[in-house]
This record gives sequence, C-alpha cells and structure tokens, in this order.
Amino acid sequence: MNRWDGVVKTLHWTLAFLILVEVPAGFVMTWTYGPSFKDAHVLDLHILASQIHHTTGLIVLAGALVWLTRRAMRPRPPWDASLPAAQRVAATVVHVGLLLLLVVVPWSGWTALSSLEDSAAYGPTHIWFFGTDGLVPRIWTPLPFSDPTGYRRFGGLHIWTLWAGLALVAMHVASALWHHFASKDRVLRRMWPLGDG
Repeated sequence: MNRWDGVVKTLHWTLAFLILVEVPAGFVMTWTYGPSFKDAHVLDLHILASQIHHTTGLIVLAGALVWLTRRAMRPRPPWDASLPAAQRVAATVVHVGLLLLLVVVPWSGWTALSSLEDSAAYGPTHIWFFGTDGLVPRIWTPLPFSDPTGYRRFGGLHIWTLWAGLALVAMHVASALWHHFASKDRVLRRMWPLGDG
C-alpha cells in the first residue's frame, strides 16, 4: 500500500479544519479579554470565542493522540521512490514536529487554564467543552496568577508552541503545494480526500 488509509486521511483533514477554527477563535478570545470587563456585548463574544477555542483544542488533543496511536500500530506507507533523501528527512522532521505540537499546544492550554485559580480580580476560571463549564477536569493544581510555576509558565509555553506550530504548518502547506504544482508528483494526492493517490 503506497497511500494513506481512510482513517489517517480523515484525521488529517479533520484536524486541519479544527485548527482553522481554533486559532482565530483563540486570537479573538485573547483580544476581547480586557474589553469584556467593560462591555457586555464584548463579554458575550469573548465567552463564545473561549468556548470554541477550548472545545476545538480538546478535540485536537484527542485526535492527535488517536493519530499517534494509529502510527504506532501501523507504519506510514512507503515513500514515493522519486522523492530525494533530503526531502524525506525534511518531511519526517516536519511531520514529527507537527504531531508533537498537536499534543503539546492543546495540552499546555488546558494546563494553563487548570493552573489558574479563581480570583476576585479575574473571576472564575472556565474550561469550556461544548458550551458547558465543569465537564473537563483541571489537570494542574490551581495557583495565583502571579505564581511563576502556574499560568504564566504554561500560558507562555502555549503561546510559543502555537507560533512554532503555525510555522511548521506553513512549511507543510507550502511543501505540499510545491509538490503538487511545481514537482507534479503524488505527495499531495496520496493524502487528498477520496483520492486514489
């Protein structure tokens, strides 16, 4: 078999779609946080963006864990024979990095929220899942916002790994488009939905 199977294709394109939703929702959530204390309409937008971002992040984490389990149980299809060794190495590095960050980015966000205790200044900490708070447990001991081992540490990790992930996604997309339109090989077609590869 020299193409990706249906399960991997489904995971790939589902996670791609979720990331397209999650990242903009995260930026809206961040931009509306401060103004949400002063404007009820902005608060509504902030809560909606938070619910979308938290929910999609948790689903991405679950999907990434399923993908990693699948990869451990079933190896990737053979490389296209025409692909140079240097491109195979580069693709492997990018793919491994993407899979790791698909776990680390949402995990660090979940941990950041878990580690932030409720306070009079900032209000309660919510971990939303499909519009409901409290379904998803905290996975870190709640600490004050000023504690460097809590929210600040994991929030910083979340932001830095997000930017690293976006850089790898950009490389991944650019490479796939280059293979399809410039090199005209089968690299993208092997992952394309419903494609015969």
